[in-house]
Amino acid sequence: MAYGHDDNDPPGPDDRQVEQAIRWRLILGQHADESLGFDGLRGVGGSALDGILGDAERLETPLSYIYDREHSERAHRQAGHGAGSGLSVPMWLSRVRDLFPREAVQVMERDALTRYGLHELVTDEEVLRKAEPSDDLLRAILQFKHLMKGPVLDAAREIVAEVVGRLAARLETECRPALYGPLSPRHRSPVRSFKNTDWTRTIRKNLKHFDPERQRLVAERIHFRHRQRRRSPWHIVVAVDQSGSMTDSLIHAAVMAAIFTRLPSVEVTLVLWDHRLVDVSSQAHDPIEVLMGCQLGGGTRMLSAMRYCADRIGDPRRTLFVLISDWFVWGDRAECLALAKELREAGTHCIGLSALDADCRPVFDARFARDLANCGWFVAALTPRQLAEHVGEVIA
Repeated sequence: MAYGHDDNDPPGPDDRQVEQAIRWRLILGQHADESLGFDGLRGVGGSALDGILGDAERLETPLSYIYDREHSERAHRQAGHGAGSGLSVPMWLSRVRDLFPREAVQVMERDALTRYGLHELVTDEEVLRKAEPSDDLLRAILQFKHLMKGPVLDAAREIVAEVVGRLAARLETECRPALYGPLSPRHRSPVRSFKNTDWTRTIRKNLKHFDPERQRLVAERIHFRHRQRRRSPWHIVVAVDQSGSMTDSLIHAAVMAAIFTRLPSVEVTLVLWDHRLVDVSSQAHDPIEVLMGCQLGGGTRMLSAMRYCADRIGDPRRTLFVLISDWFVWGDRAECLALAKELREAGTHCIGLSALDADCRPVFDARFARDLANCGWFVAALTPRQLAEHVGEVIA
């Protein structure tokens, strides 16, 4: 349809028609101009309409920069000549953040990375410092950090720290009740005896009552502590497949290992593996260092990882072995299952996870998972909170 402005012509479009045409134009792109009659809107008198069209074109430019690539991928049209063809990645990101709400920015950044391979988002310092920290950006940084050096790597580390910090705070809140448990109704206060006096806390809490004239500390309240029974510590071994398909599980496993390190009387071993193996137990308390040091990719050579972890188990009945993988094992399947059965029969508490993340929608080798379960292992895909509940039940 065409819009005129002569007195004898039919009335022009009303505001609702204009708004609908502009909305569809933003969705469908410049190649829908003729079908929508969008070209006919240009040149229609009225500064208000011109202003609306100008605003729509400013929104369309960054959208065209990304989504015109879809036409190229589907071989419909040649991409790169649309409204966004003159933008650079930093210019595009700046406009996106200025023109769109935060939720829309995150969607467009995710599409740029995952659908259209715009890797400049994670390999350019200026772009990284302007980018919105998000889970998708974290995944992209982990995949491409081998291309980063100097200031770019520093900018990437800051994003990793922010995203992982938010995730850790949330998981700590969700998992704490399951790991530490509620106060038992049978819980008793410590016996108020001289040998149970907590002198350090008593002095610290009563310093405000110090009498300078008499040079004495007046203790208004005496604090006591429990006499704890000596128990053997628990050993939690976490072995994570760091092949490319396990990125989400690796991120959550690093955070959960850090949470485990803060449990009383718990020793944590953290191992990352693919066709190689690296023991990062010394960094288990710091998920940022673990993630920035990991090497995504490689094959699934699980037997060497299982043997390494098995050699570090001292007391099987006080050991919880968490093995995380998609179970697409390269060779040695029978040997892996034999060792899995041996560990379980020795009394080790064994958990096999095909996913450890918020969604729990893994792609995995179902046959191997069934065989592992037949060895006596608990095999599942769990959220971090569900894992915490399972661990809490075992070590309670």
